[in-house]
This record gives sequence, structure tokens and C-alpha cells, in this order.
Amino acid sequence: MRLAPLFLTASAAALLAVNALAQEAAPPAENGLSGLGNTIEGLRDEPRPEAPAPAPEPTPTPTPPPEPAPAPPPRPVLSGPPQPLTRAERAALDAAVQRGRLLGLIDRSGRFATQDMLSRISDPNAAGITGWIAEPEGNGVTVTFYADSDAGPVTVYRANILGGRVVSRDVHITPAARPPLNPVQARMAAARAATGRLENRPCAGEDFNVFVVPPASADGPIDVYQISPQTRRGFYFLGGHFKTSIAADGSVASQRGFTNACLDTAVAEPAAGARPAPIAVTHLLDPLPQDIHVFLSIWTGHPLVVVAGDPQRLFAVTPDGIAEVPR
Repeated sequence: MRLAPLFLTASAAALLAVNALAQEAAPPAENGLSGLGNTIEGLRDEPRPEAPAPAPEPTPTPTPPPEPAPAPPPRPVLSGPPQPLTRAERAALDAAVQRGRLLGLIDRSGRFATQDMLSRISDPNAAGITGWIAEPEGNGVTVTFYADSDAGPVTVYRANILGGRVVSRDVHITPAARPPLNPVQARMAAARAATGRLENRPCAGEDFNVFVVPPASADGPIDVYQISPQTRRGFYFLGGHFKTSIAADGSVASQRGFTNACLDTAVAEPAAGARPAPIAVTHLLDPLPQDIHVFLSIWTGHPLVVVAGDPQRLFAVTPDGIAEVPR
């Protein structure tokens, strides 16, 4: 993903080619001096000598016919507009929106729970906390901070988030009294740990923000997103984010990055009463916008204009959805 460049349209390129051809075919212009000799001769005062008798005209030689003009180069073929989105493409965009919103929900819930946790556990490292996971449940989200033990991961702090605030919590300071994670939660913790052993590195800072998506079934794959964190106010990394799918046996089923560069981008806060300006990016790795673009729109608070596909399409991406923009 990179900042969208400007392109010369095919019609403009064709017009330039036709103009260049016309300039090559035009005859050289007069230099304005061809009639100057006759003008000087007409201004002389001395008598002119009589002109000799004209010589007999020679028999004219037949003039060969002119060479045929070369054929003009073929005009460029202009490609038409992209075809309408297929049903499968529309379904892919809907799925990207739902997943992007889920990532935004996990992010917000994790921040609310972290603030509350720090008000009750002043030193998470001393408490042995090694990670956290979030599980949407109905209208709320359960966030669990856990520690490792010989018997597996155990709960240190658990909060229920509803309406943007913590409505209940459980805190387990004593290691012996910490309840174990259930099997799905334990798989999520293991998936998070597995991505920590990969060679992915954040664009800045030492650690990613890690969002673990609960599996659709007890033995379904678990998607883990590694997000390069914001390190200075007013700047966001539009790249440096990764998605890894962990299979039920703990192996890496697939992994990908969403860009080939970090793209640390300045994002200005809108003036009071003004709408946030869109952020334009070119996405080269997929024919359609992805879930990460929806999350970036939520994270930055700005809509995105994403150029993707071949032929290129223009998409407006917001937390509410993805729509193709007519050219």
C-alpha cells in the first residue's frame, strides 16, 4: 500500500501521439527571406541591362508519381471501465468490513480493560501477565489477561466491557488461586505465542499490538493480527501489519503482510466542525480492499480512498462499509 500516484489517462496519451504525428508530417515553414532579393532589385536607380533572349525550353521530363504517404500508426486501444463487482467480490468486501469492525472492537475493548487493570495491578510484569485476549459475547466483550503456569495459562484479570466501560471484573493476585483458561481461550493464548516466534517485526517500538480473533468453532483456525503501534501523535503506520492463521494443531497455516513498506503517514486532525479528510492509498497486493483498511479507517478516524485491482478500481472505505467509487 502506498500513496496513490497520478496517472496520465489513456485518452490524453493518445491525443499526444496524434499531435506528435501531425507535427512530423507538416512541411517546414518559410523563413521570411525568400522574397528579399526581388525587393532589393526593385529599389536600384541605375538602368538594368537588357535581358538576353530566352533559351529554348527543354522538353519536359515526365515526373514520377509521388510516393504514397506512410500509413499512420495504429491508434491505441482504450480499455473500458471495470466490470461490475461480482457476487463473490461483494461477499468478500462484506466479510472484510465485518472483520475490520471486529478488530476495531477488540482494540477498543483491550484499551478500556488495560486502563482498568492497571488501576488494580500496578506491576503487570511482577504479576506474571504475558498476554491478553478478547472475546465478543452478545453486546459485550470479555477481556482476559493471563499468566503462564506449569499447568498452562491461568487468569490474572478478567473484565466485562459493555457500552465502552468496564461493568464487572475478576482479579486474581495469588498465583495458586488463578483459574485456568478454558480450552478455546488456551488455544487463543497459544496462537498469540506462536506469532511471537515469527520473524515479523513492527515498524517502530519493540512490540506489536496483537489482536487474536476467536475461532468460529472449537477446532477452527485462529487468526492473529500483528499491528505496528502508533509511536507519535498525528502519525499512523499504514503498513507494517500482518495476519497469521494458526491451525488447530498449533502450526502456522498461512501468513501475510498487507504492504511491502511501513508507510508512516501524517494524519491531520480535522478542524472543529469539519469532516475528516480521506487518506488515499494504493493497494498492490490484492484486487480489493481488505479488512486491514477498515480497521485503519477506525483507528485513524478518517475514511480511506483505496486504489486496487487491474484494471484499477477506486473504493471508499469507512467503518460503515466499502463502496466502489465510479470513475
